[in-house]
Amino acid sequence: MYCKVCGENLKPDAKFCENCGTKVKKETDAIPKTDIKKSTEPVKPKVKLEETKTSKKKIIVGVVVALAIVGMIFSPTSKVTTAIPKEHREFLAKIGLKVPTDDQISFTDENGKLHYYKIPYQDGEQGDTMVFVNNKGAIDKVNVSHKAENCNGSFDLVENGKVLGTYSDKLAEHKLADAKAEQEAKAREAQQAAEAAEREATAREFANYLGCTPEEYKEHFGPMLSAGFERGRLDTWYNDSSSTSINTYGKRTQYVLHLVGRGKNGNRVYVNVYEYSDKPGKYQFQVMNTSHK
Repeated sequence: MYCKVCGENLKPDAKFCENCGTKVKKETDAIPKTDIKKSTEPVKPKVKLEETKTSKKKIIVGVVVALAIVGMIFSPTSKVTTAIPKEHREFLAKIGLKVPTDDQISFTDENGKLHYYKIPYQDGEQGDTMVFVNNKGAIDKVNVSHKAENCNGSFDLVENGKVLGTYSDKLAEHKLADAKAEQEAKAREAQQAAEAAEREATAREFANYLGCTPEEYKEHFGPMLSAGFERGRLDTWYNDSSSTSINTYGKRTQYVLHLVGRGKNGNRVYVNVYEYSDKPGKYQFQVMNTSHK
């Protein structure tokens, strides 16, 4: 150990330099006690502690975000609202609709806004009512069904935001339209029944002329008669001179229509029309014209 002033070699336990008298300061005395304490504190554990605190914060934040997402997904109140806006209630009442309490109404949202709601059947004739709402929150369409016995379907009270009429007025119009449609349907049914009866009477009459049953006439000889007129160039036929025959050849049945009539040229014509059970609707013709009137 040497003196820092004169460089004299000092004894290990010397307090002063024997050469110049300078007080000897030990290295340990030069370092403050506070610094010694600081220097003896471990560095790495402090870093680990800070990292641990940061990690805990990150974990807590992650858990909070995850819970928020889960809450958004599984939230039981995903609908925009559970109450009809006051102005909607006033509007619906104005057009004559009955509106129950909000807990009886089904609400549905779309893109974060009220989309439509359903009013269930009410007392009287008012059935399910669908109220559609536009992006501005105003009523865009109102469709009403009904429970009237003489009515079917539903009708609109509001379309594209425009009021078409009150519930009572539109219901009366709908009932009238349904009654008219019902009358027209009954008239069509009556007309169809009359035409069917006429066809049945004609089939029986012609079957009697040709000597076959009405069923045989409707299934075979009626269509054959129409084909015979077209292919035989007949203007009219003599029902008292025409006839039918059914012949069986093994599993094959032959239907023959013998027609006698007057042709387009005014002369007598003999027309035979053939149909076979294995080729239904594919007729064969034999036409013989005479010079007799």
